[in-house]
Amino acid sequence: MNPKPEYIYIAFDVFPSQKGAATHIDHCLKALQNTFNTGLLICLGNDGMPSFQFDNQRNLYVYRWKEKVVNFLERTQKFQEAVTKVLNLPLCKNVQLIHFRDIWGGFPVLNHTKTYKTVFEVNAFQHIELPNRYPNISTSVLEKIKTLEHLCITRCDTIITPSKVTQLFIEQYANTSNKVIHVIPNGVTIYEAKPLGNKTANHSPFILYFGALQKWQGIKTLFKAFNELLDLDLRLRICTSIPEKRTQDYKILANSIGIGHRVDWFYEQDKPTLASHIKAAKLTVAPLTACNRNIIQGCNPLKIVESMAYAVPVVASNIPVVREIIEDNITGLLVTPDRPEALGRKIRAVIEQTETLNRIGLSAKLKVEKNYLWLYQEAKMNTIYQNLLSND
Repeated sequence: MNPKPEYIYIAFDVFPSQKGAATHIDHCLKALQNTFNTGLLICLGNDGMPSFQFDNQRNLYVYRWKEKVVNFLERTQKFQEAVTKVLNLPLCKNVQLIHFRDIWGGFPVLNHTKTYKTVFEVNAFQHIELPNRYPNISTSVLEKIKTLEHLCITRCDTIITPSKVTQLFIEQYANTSNKVIHVIPNGVTIYEAKPLGNKTANHSPFILYFGALQKWQGIKTLFKAFNELLDLDLRLRICTSIPEKRTQDYKILANSIGIGHRVDWFYEQDKPTLASHIKAAKLTVAPLTACNRNIIQGCNPLKIVESMAYAVPVVASNIPVVREIIEDNITGLLVTPDRPEALGRKIRAVIEQTETLNRIGLSAKLKVEKNYLWLYQEAKMNTIYQNLLSND
């Protein structure tokens, strides 16, 4: 019989997947595995995944909530109910610590009879995120969400967040005087590149965008910038973490701007394959917009440190969260956000400057190897867990 879990990790995300969130979940679990013997992951799942399993390699129970609920807020409510049911199971009676990465998992944990330590991993605030996805969301709903956010911030035992910008926002947003906010940025695992095969037989040089395609990522700015570069022997490659069926609007946008014939699309690449795309690129692009989500709330773009890890320069928006990672013209190249012409000019200026690109790429790689390997971030989390448990 398997032992009962000593920790629980809760995420309102599908796991595993090719999304950046799943990468972060994976390494949080590794840090927890280095602290405890057995754990339980509560997450989302799709039809091809088991609802419940025991992962022998991780010594981890996995419960995936897979109920199909169309309305987002109803879906979060159903997920919270499911989390509460799991917490009440005899399986969970030995739990010492619960780590949650969103308010949907956090509220049922903090509303439960508390016999464990709690870690709130703050990556985003739903009152800022949701209006980007649902422009018609009501003020009353956002106020209720703010109440949940304040509860999770003030009642958890400790907070971790990947960005100094987010740390500052948390301090200003809620009363955190009684707890330390730990900044642990995203990390990188450097993979051996996997051969790409015949599918990428087009040998034209390319710039690369990889990751998700939300509005705040600046995809429209990128497309307009690339339209200024059509006289060059250059293609735009997009390796997106979302399925092909969800990219149709972006393909329509690319065609409307006039660049569709020069864009190559790849979907849900695994990490070794993505490494090959990155290493083959002339440079990568992270054109984050200057919206509240990026400027006020903050983020820690995994795509930037992943590109740096393979010595490939990043052209990125000159905003505070990016400046936490990149020093202009030393470990990357910064441009004014939301300015397609500025982005296009920067790419044009450096695309043939091989020595400059090599110099910046090497400096970026050295910075990642010194500061951003997942091994370091896992060790930081492991220390936080151990300190929490020793403070009983």
